[in-house]
Amino acid sequence: MKLLTFAHRGEAQAFLASEIFKPVEFYFDGLLKSDSAYLLITGEGVQTTSEKTIAVLTRFGDEIEEVFNLGVAGSLTDKLKKYDLIWIRTSFAHHAERLEFKSFTSDTDKASRDCMTAFTRVLHLEERKKLSLFADLVDRELWAVGSAAHLFKKPFQSLKIVSDEMLPENEDICKFVKTEAPLFSEKLLNEFKKKEGKTVAVTVAAAPHFISDKDFYFTVSQERKLFSTLEGLRLRGMNEDLLLADPFVRSLKETEYLPKERTRLLLLFLTEKLNPISKIIRENIEESLLPLKEARIQATYDNDFEEDWLNLSFRIQSSRDLERVKNALKIFSYEDFKNILNGQIDV
Repeated sequence: MKLLTFAHRGEAQAFLASEIFKPVEFYFDGLLKSDSAYLLITGEGVQTTSEKTIAVLTRFGDEIEEVFNLGVAGSLTDKLKKYDLIWIRTSFAHHAERLEFKSFTSDTDKASRDCMTAFTRVLHLEERKKLSLFADLVDRELWAVGSAAHLFKKPFQSLKIVSDEMLPENEDICKFVKTEAPLFSEKLLNEFKKKEGKTVAVTVAAAPHFISDKDFYFTVSQERKLFSTLEGLRLRGMNEDLLLADPFVRSLKETEYLPKERTRLLLLFLTEKLNPISKIIRENIEESLLPLKEARIQATYDNDFEEDWLNLSFRIQSSRDLERVKNALKIFSYEDFKNILNGQIDV
């Protein structure tokens, strides 16, 4: 059995949709299991990745035969382009101003590039140039996974997808990575399946027609999300003309919504087309929030399902209002909400 590790749920979403994964009752959330693999969401960073991977290998090491780390990585060279899929050869680590002594080499003949794991986010060009002396890619977790696999004498491999070609100065690329997570995840899954002899053609999308449509208004980040979502849908054999002809899209143009609201609803519709499980998750979440809504409490949550926070908003104008809110909070189960995010859903 394999252990698949991802930093974030978004990078794993295509894998989660490709098999039936069920949450494993463990010391922390984020561990799931299918018939063929364990899947671990480690969170970002060396320490949390190391702790969680070691814990899983300690408990389930007898079942796990090999370890994989999959996810995005930033490019440290002009030779790599966005969306390139790279099997990693060796993982190094950089802490503050020093390079860690130990490195870990993967067990695959497909590997062609090295990856530097940074203990902090690499946000500036000068930092990027320093790291480029040692590796072609930079991430936040691989070295920790390699270290844990080495400790338990498990073979490990790593597949990375390039998230950016030139790391912007003073700009956090992570917010763009989250926007394009569905496409990154789909491409990772397709490449991963090739190991089993299943080849999938990948095409590059043209500029979406939606952007020039006067009925919609897209911000820069929404354009990014639209582009990546349509690319993911193309990988599944759906073209843009079919989407334009969909009754829901046609009806959006006939509503009295402002262009910004039409754009929000369109992106939600396309995201759920790409990843149907996200629609099921959202429906389950909305059902869990009913006690709050009935008490006129507005509840918002992370639309990408990456984090398990809730933001509640309500108005108190009388003691009756206060009692209504208190009763609703007693009925509402935050644990149920968290369980939904971790895969315990009604299909």
